This record gives sequence, structure tokens and C-alpha cells, in this order.
Amino acid sequence: MEPLTNSADPMPVDEDWAAGLLLLPGGILDGKGNCLKTVRVRELTGRDEELLADRRYRNAVEQVTDFLTQVIVEVPGLDRPVSKELVAEMLIGDRDYLLLRLRQVSLGDQVEQVMRCPSTACGKKADVEFLISELPVRRVPTVQLWYEFDLSAPARSEDARSNHVTLRLPVGLDLEAVLDCKDLNPALANTRLFARIVKSVGHSRVDEAAARDLPLRLRGEITDFLRGITPGPDLKIDIQCPHCGTDMSYGFDLYGFFLPNG
Repeated sequence: MEPLTNSADPMPVDEDWAAGLLLLPGGILDGKGNCLKTVRVRELTGRDEELLADRRYRNAVEQVTDFLTQVIVEVPGLDRPVSKELVAEMLIGDRDYLLLRLRQVSLGDQVEQVMRCPSTACGKKADVEFLISELPVRRVPTVQLWYEFDLSAPARSEDARSNHVTLRLPVGLDLEAVLDCKDLNPALANTRLFARIVKSVGHSRVDEAAARDLPLRLRGEITDFLRGITPGPDLKIDIQCPHCGTDMSYGFDLYGFFLPNG
């Protein structure tokens, strides 16, 4: 497994905004297993603005899929055309990266928000400003169809090999599948996600029931492994309350900020 790089990159050297060429943090695998890193996008138009503002969408993930399908012109070297199916199968981090970059190019680098201090003794509002170009981006030289690693202990006492996990990186379709419960019940969302992306634990296939029966410690190890190999922008914003100094760090809600259905 190749190491990740994690740095703020206002514009990677292989990107050419004038030509619409953007460099994915992860990449798209073609039919031969080659990892394609570059996509060509076009300038945004009123048609794209209307799509992003459309409140009739069932969820924001589907809306982003349609938006990127409309905006991505080609993936140079790919032996299939850009389609909704292709975009839905793109890595979540790559989709997030394109959404951020397209917003940056079209509407500017600066993001402004108003947050409220979580301290009950304070509770005052604070203005938050940051630049998209300041967000670190985790990049990998290539991506794999499947990843394998060992848990600290077997998941089942009767199977000594049940410490060995085979999984893949989550894509847009996976996020759409867990979207209805990720805020109401994050644990259920993790169970459903594991059932989709974990191919096997030891000799056993993983369905939703098997994912639910995994010990909490081992579920945490799977989450940590995924966090360590997943490319894409780091959306954590580190700030302190300007009034009382309380930690106000939060995860930037990309869909919620840019889309009405987020």
C-alpha cells in the first residue's frame, strides 16, 4: 500500500484550470487496473447553478452525482464515456475534491460561515472564514480495487483467519445508501457501510448481520484503517471561540453548505 501525502495544495503542478484539467487525490481504475488521475471539466454555467439549487432532489448525493456527470467532460485514457454510473462509482474523496475545486474556480477561494460556541457558559456566535486552498488534501499515487489488512484479534473464536479483512474504498453509491441514517444513527450507517465495502473477514463474506456482530473494538479498527488509506480533502476546521477560547473545531459540511438538500 502506497503512503498518503497530506498537504494544502492551492493548485497541484499537474492541474491546469485554464484547460479544465484537475488532478484527483485518488483516481479512477480502468478495465485494465490502471489508475487514471486526471479529469477534464468545463466552466460552470447557469444550467449547473439551476441543478445545484434544485430542491426536488431526494438527497444531496444524487444531486452531486448529476452535477458532476454534467460538468466532467472526459477522463483522459478511460475506455468508457462519462456517465451517471461512472460518477456514482467514483471515490467519495474524489467527488468532494471536484466539488470544492469547481466551487473555488467559479465563486472564489474564501468560505464564510457563522458558528455558535458550544460552551453553555458562552454560546456566542463567531464568524468563521477559511480558504478552500488551505484545506489539506490527502493524495495517493494509485488506488487499488481491494485492500487487505489484519485486525488485532480474530473476529470469531472458531476462525483463526477471521482477523484478516478484505475491503474496498467507499464510493458515491455507498454514501447514498447510508445517507438516510448517517446523522440519526451513525452506528447503523457504519454497519450498512461495512456490509457494502467489506468483502470478507477471514473465510466469511460480510453482510449486514455479520457487520453488526463484529466487536466494537474491531469495527473501530476497520474505521481507522479506512481513515488511513482514504484520499481526499480533509474537511476538519480547527478553530477556537474568539470570546472564551473553547474548542469549536468541526467537520465542514460540504453538501450542506453548497446544496439546498445537503
